[in-house]
Amino acid sequence: MTDTTITEAIVVAADHPSLDDQVAVFVDAVRDEPRYFGPTARRNPKPFPSLLAQLQQRGGFRLAAMDDGHVVGLVRVDDDGCVHIAVAAEHRGQGTGTMLLSAATARAAQLHFGRLVLHSTRRSRAVRRLGERLGCTTIDLGGGRVDVILPVPTRAVLPA
Repeated sequence: MTDTTITEAIVVAADHPSLDDQVAVFVDAVRDEPRYFGPTARRNPKPFPSLLAQLQQRGGFRLAAMDDGHVVGLVRVDDDGCVHIAVAAEHRGQGTGTMLLSAATARAAQLHFGRLVLHSTRRSRAVRRLGERLGCTTIDLGGGRVDVILPVPTRAVLPA
């Protein structure tokens, strides 16, 4: 039986300067996670340094999952609609990533994005699960790389 526990975290806008210290603590904690190899790595993958650098950049928008006053997940959507997401190890597999991506697609709709794209590897079970939960389309780019296309809801515009 799979664990379907949904996290108690809430999602907040993460670009306000008051959250800069919390975001930095989160990124440092994820960066300091031990790196696993073999089957263990598939169950609990550590985000790549390039992903952590993308999460810290400004531009586009960022949302954070907060639990008990701490950032436990972070998603950044850049101006081109590329999605960068990481979740703290102790919160993976609990719905935090799904919650963040759902909030990101809702915000993207408000900002009139047509679609969002998450670049990943074919081996990432976490990204595969997120894609399945959110009804995404996965495109195999070859060489072990995939793009996950996240649908952005659109609102019907009624004629005036």
